[in-house]
Amino acid sequence: MQIGLIKARPLASASLATMALYLALCNTDAAAIETGIYQPPDLSRFLLISGEDADGDGDGIKETHVVHYQDVAGDKVFSMTTKDRVWAWSMETPGEENAESGWNYVIRDSNCDGVFDEKYQLDEEFQVPDCLK
Repeated sequence: MQIGLIKARPLASASLATMALYLALCNTDAAAIETGIYQPPDLSRFLLISGEDADGDGDGIKETHVVHYQDVAGDKVFSMTTKDRVWAWSMETPGEENAESGWNYVIRDSNCDGVFDEKYQLDEEFQVPDCLK
């Protein structure tokens, strides 16, 4: 069975076309997921860039609201919200030589308890948690 997944790596444009590129149909590689307790970003230095709705589970319904932020240095974050619950943050520092922040990953709340307990690399895929479907 195939399910819709969201590709973690954000692109430069924050358009609906960009979100379409995040979507793919395949299975999650559970072995690639790191587990722990991860903190969401502090948005105090970020500016809101845009927001858009996207299909986060491949069913054709745009149930996930994606909000893009960027700071002056070029760091980018975006949140993913479904049913008024933020369930993922993507955090990227452009250029690997600038990755001193320790970013360049996605964190996800796997069970809607408010704790971001899964960590993915930017090139890995993830989906809306089952608790929000």
